[in-house]
Amino acid sequence: MHDDIFIVPTIFFTFGFIVWTIATNIRRSKAARAVADLHTRVLDKCAASQDLLSYLESDAGRQFLESAGTETTNPSGRILNAVQAGFILSLVGGAFLAVRAAPIDPDASQILLVLGSVALAIGVGFLLSAATSYVLCKNWGLLNPMQARK
Repeated sequence: MHDDIFIVPTIFFTFGFIVWTIATNIRRSKAARAVADLHTRVLDKCAASQDLLSYLESDAGRQFLESAGTETTNPSGRILNAVQAGFILSLVGGAFLAVRAAPIDPDASQILLVLGSVALAIGVGFLLSAATSYVLCKNWGLLNPMQARK
């Protein structure tokens, strides 16, 4: 009977994660396809090589080449996501450990101890990872790209 408490939420979480992963990949694929179509149309409009060279030498052409050649990164967004996941997992782990202190079945107490310890460790790991990423990105000038270009 105690196993049902953990099996049902695990199934729902797993199913939700799979749906979220598929939806995210479909969205990214459609966005990449739209950008590729746009780049193809822009290149098709340039009939002669001189037209293409003059376009690529303009500001819009340089931005076109930069967007086609590299994927835009968002280190601050990824750091904030890691901080958010770290806080949530740490709070969940702490809640499991706090609930474990209540007078309940000894087997449930052991399960809550294990789950709380694992969730707390993963949450602290996310927070340490976010702090490390922040320090490295700040030292490398990735958090404010405009300052790095000047």
